Amino acid sequence: MMNGMDENSLCFKIIKGIPSTSELNILESLYAETFEDARLDFFSKRLTEKDDVCSLIAFENNTPIGFKIGYNYNEKTFYSWVGGILPKYRRNGVAKKLAQLQEQWAKKNNYLNIRTKSMNQFKPMMILNLKNGFDIVSIYTNSTNQTKIVFEKQL
Repeated sequence: MMNGMDENSLCFKIIKGIPSTSELNILESLYAETFEDARLDFFSKRLTEKDDVCSLIAFENNTPIGFKIGYNYNEKTFYSWVGGILPKYRRNGVAKKLAQLQEQWAKKNNYLNIRTKSMNQFKPMMILNLKNGFDIVSIYTNSTNQTKIVFEKQL
């Protein structure tokens, strides 16, 4: 039991490479519902342009409830780009499970490290990264004046 959710009602789908049209529709819907500043054109373009994309979708009783996407950062490092859980399903361990599955996939595919970024406003994500063994390796301000915190973990 995951904080009230029945673990047996959960399943996870791993998609290697460019998602099919139906998978992309699910990912876009989850992304749009999770982030109020969602930019679907940017999201879809990145999914189709990056190398070695791995998308994960969490389902509860066949209903999509969360996702996590990453891609090749370099030869040795997998970049965990974006993910989210629909609000009513949060705090049930789904994000943690998606992160574990992504790390297992990256390790199985010969990556030595996993990297991600966050911002101070996303404290739950920062806490999850630290609890999952990531270290803060740098902080920078991007071109739109957002301060980014870079996390990395050896696999």
